[in-house]
Amino acid sequence: MRKYWIHFSILFFCLFVSPTIHAQNVQLDSLRSLLSNSKSEERVDLLVELSFLLREINQAEAMEFAVEAEKLAIEIQDLPGESKAKENISWVYYRTGYWQKAFEYAEDAYQLSLEAGDELGAARVLNNMGALYYEQQNFRMAIRQFKRAYEISKNSDDLYTQIRSLNNVAFNYSQLGVLDSAMFFAQKAIQTNENAGSPYLTSFSNRVIGDVFLARGQLDSAETYFETSLDMARKQGISTTIASVIHRLGNTYIQLGKLNNAQEVLEEGIALSQAHNLRDELAKSHKYLAEVYRKRGDIPSAFDHQSLYLAINDSLVDKSNRDRMALMQGMFEQNLEKSELELLKAQNENQANKLDFIKKVVWIISIAAILIFGLLIWLFRLNRNVEKFNTELVKQQKLIEDQNSALEAKSAELEEINQTKNKLFSILGHDLRGPVGQVKAIVDLATTTHLNQDEFAELLNSMKKDLDTVHFTLTNTLKWSTAQMEGFKVFLTEFNLRDVVDTTISLLSTQIKAKNIEVLVHMPEKLPVYLDRDIMEVVVRNILNNAIKYSQNGKSIEVNVQEIDGVLNWCVKDEGTGMTPEQVKEILSSKISLTNSKLGTNREKGSGLGLQVCKEFIRMCDGELLIESELGKGSRFCVSIPDKLPKKLLDPVNS
Repeated sequence: MRKYWIHFSILFFCLFVSPTIHAQNVQLDSLRSLLSNSKSEERVDLLVELSFLLREINQAEAMEFAVEAEKLAIEIQDLPGESKAKENISWVYYRTGYWQKAFEYAEDAYQLSLEAGDELGAARVLNNMGALYYEQQNFRMAIRQFKRAYEISKNSDDLYTQIRSLNNVAFNYSQLGVLDSAMFFAQKAIQTNENAGSPYLTSFSNRVIGDVFLARGQLDSAETYFETSLDMARKQGISTTIASVIHRLGNTYIQLGKLNNAQEVLEEGIALSQAHNLRDELAKSHKYLAEVYRKRGDIPSAFDHQSLYLAINDSLVDKSNRDRMALMQGMFEQNLEKSELELLKAQNENQANKLDFIKKVVWIISIAAILIFGLLIWLFRLNRNVEKFNTELVKQQKLIEDQNSALEAKSAELEEINQTKNKLFSILGHDLRGPVGQVKAIVDLATTTHLNQDEFAELLNSMKKDLDTVHFTLTNTLKWSTAQMEGFKVFLTEFNLRDVVDTTISLLSTQIKAKNIEVLVHMPEKLPVYLDRDIMEVVVRNILNNAIKYSQNGKSIEVNVQEIDGVLNWCVKDEGTGMTPEQVKEILSSKISLTNSKLGTNREKGSGLGLQVCKEFIRMCDGELLIESELGKGSRFCVSIPDKLPKKLLDPVNS
């Protein structure tokens, strides 16, 4: 076993068992002093160790050591050292948000570990791969990687990787809402960790348990575990862990009514996050501090922190979406490249076999020339064989042509998806720029001009209308984007459909009153259904909003429901502008169709995403969207979805 593992064992004890930051700094200084006189593989080992210890504390310095280790390992052909260096580079890229580079280095590190027979290295790289799947929000695939890493490290007695893998499994289960499994794996990590005494890893485990108790509403237990986690993280001096625990503890204090405690820790979290450029933790600390000021009635301070939260969070969401799309595209291109290489390899091997066969045939013919009788027989047989192999060659050519056609079809599909993406961005830029600009103008006017109460109320009404437009467009966009992402699941629950309809009408009451529209609801007060509630809320809101948007002033809208043979038929009929048959056909087509939304009867704007979201979600529920419309007379939209909860409808109630 190389010196590296001896050093690593000593470092693991000193770094993770030591309760103070001072011991860690002493250890780092000791390694730096050894580095000056080291050469060859010993230097690679020291560089890898320094990079590993610094990658959660100082990413820039950790990257310098890792890059030097990678370069030296390549020069001396040290596969295990190169694998460990690339694994550290991958993790630093992951921590700094460069997910595509992290994925590329993790893939290289994993292949090198397999070539070198380094199972421990492979287990650590699997944790990096799992983290990247987590960033894609593919939590189940992430859990699969972490469990594989745990099994490998368990068989190899790698205690650190075991604990890290268990913690990651627990955290991803908490993201899925599978709280019992999250609790089980977090407690298992703590139990396994007792032999090592690692404050950082135990801190992470306690943080996950705190998340579970917070999700269950057990606030006192959540408070205890978050405080324990924070104390351990402070002793270790890991800024990322401290910041991630602080905003969780602040939220718990708020729910417990401990506003002073919440303010104290959240202000600490803001300062720490700003110092280390931890933008996600900074945004959440501002969010919860705004809630503290709101509960105290300090609206200006609450508004300031809420504004900071929204600004940081919007930039994080944009960056996260861009990075996630780049990572998914990189993974797709890499898999496509591998498939093409494998196809070319198979074709080359096939061609080589054919050439070898032809050589053998020529040799046989040359020998058979000596014997005339034998020559005639072999020529006859050879003719049959040649015909057979010519047929095979034709089949192979046809197969290659079919594969090329399939690749061209995929390319056309990707081009269509890219055009849809560009159109989506165009819609967002067009539909959001106007309302946001109006809101900014209103805010500028309010801050630079002394307004009386009536003027201010009028400005607030105008601002609310613009914000409602922005919120509705963003909600539809995010719902539609989520539906397009791999891994979206339908969660069936029992709920009262009438409540969803009444709540939606209440939310849209401003638009209804503005047009003096009468909404007639012919539905029972209690209508239990077994469907996905989130999906039905989006569908009901978009269809009712559409009916209001294109209805004339003083008209009426009818809402009714029927259930026939286990199929729920929920319909909305308006007396609006109606549509042509071509428009109806375009909306109901199976392709992604971001139509240009026309203005409403009061010149209301829209993105064209609403009906697309409805169509996608209804399809996921094995349902169907039906439209009957006549231009100038109105439209009737019906949602037909199988309902697995049998019941007898009561007499409808008008409201």
